[in-house]
Amino acid sequence: MKRVLCALGAIAFVAVAFGAVERPRPTVILISLDGWRWDYHSKAPVENLRRLMEPGVRAEGLIPSFPSKTFPNHYTLVTGLYPGHHGVIANRMRDPRSARLFTLTPRVEVGEAMWWGGEPIWVTLQRAGGRSAPMFWPGSEAPIKGERPTYWLPYDHGMANDDRVDRVLAWLDLPPGDRPSFLTLYFSDVDSAGHTYGPASTELVRALEQVDRALGRLLRGLESRGLRDSINIVVTSDHGMAETSRQRVVFIDDYVTADDGDVIDLNPTLGFWPRAGREAFVYRKLSAAHPRLTVYRKAETPSHWHYRDHERIPPIVGVVDEGWSVMRRADAAAAFGRNVRRIGGNHGYDPHVGSMQGVFVASGPAFRSKAVVPAFENVHVYNLLCLVLGIEPAPNDGDRAVALSVLR
Repeated sequence: MKRVLCALGAIAFVAVAFGAVERPRPTVILISLDGWRWDYHSKAPVENLRRLMEPGVRAEGLIPSFPSKTFPNHYTLVTGLYPGHHGVIANRMRDPRSARLFTLTPRVEVGEAMWWGGEPIWVTLQRAGGRSAPMFWPGSEAPIKGERPTYWLPYDHGMANDDRVDRVLAWLDLPPGDRPSFLTLYFSDVDSAGHTYGPASTELVRALEQVDRALGRLLRGLESRGLRDSINIVVTSDHGMAETSRQRVVFIDDYVTADDGDVIDLNPTLGFWPRAGREAFVYRKLSAAHPRLTVYRKAETPSHWHYRDHERIPPIVGVVDEGWSVMRRADAAAAFGRNVRRIGGNHGYDPHVGSMQGVFVASGPAFRSKAVVPAFENVHVYNLLCLVLGIEPAPNDGDRAVALSVLR
């Protein structure tokens, strides 16, 4: 029987390859709800997300990679590589070879291919002959491996959620020969509310409802086009959110100065490049600085971080305990001055901290129905996308078996 099935599969492959059978490529819409913690669906009546959860498959949580920050984890989702392997090791980082600095503001470096290692899903798809439209996804503004997405936009924070949805629907309205089969959406409202007001705030609930309305607009648009049952929708988030307080702050400038080296990444992580000859001194100093701050030499970071190999990882790496912050005194004064509340929120902590877990929901013809699977790491999402799209993945850190566990 196995030989018969193999033979049938080979015949089908040859028929498709030589044009005897034409099948439209499956379509995937990957949606990022930035900062949407694994349990947020229980905090608001998010009926449109539930329209995807209940008939589809969801994970009990989506475990981010270290550091549990926005750019590293968005790029992990689409490459299947840990940040310590793809090179986007923080939202702010320095490249030691070129001495260039990557920041989110200004964004001039975001469009430079040198920062983006690995192979994102849109490049994999296009090399297989497909078309992509990753709107507002980190990495989509750069010509990675010489490839730009078929359709893309420079990030515009001020673009309304409804307009973002309508742009994706417009791409789906293109003629079959021009239509992308991989598209993305990105919403930042929940992350912003979580940072400013905290994960237990009424403002956070309003943000959940606002994003859910955008999901509803997408679903109605798909239904009106007769596409709802044929398109695969994958809802993810890059990380969760923990409650912080101005009473729980480690002030880094109480322990190191500019004479000791450069703070490149900060809060709640610490990325420190010591001056030449001062690494041992700075490491000892920071190791004894504060009981809520844990620091490591690069080669001694926890193994589950997979954060030792890349040259952009600073020689000294640290992170504070969940709910704590590590800041400069001047930055803290400015931040607290803008926010009269005593409580806010943050992410970036160890990925195994429960509050850092995000959401994973998938619905469509490729996915299991009415299923709940255990929490899994976000490095597995790339393989999942490749399986749904029917393309061969580039080398990555994910496990194909995990991806298969959510598919029909």
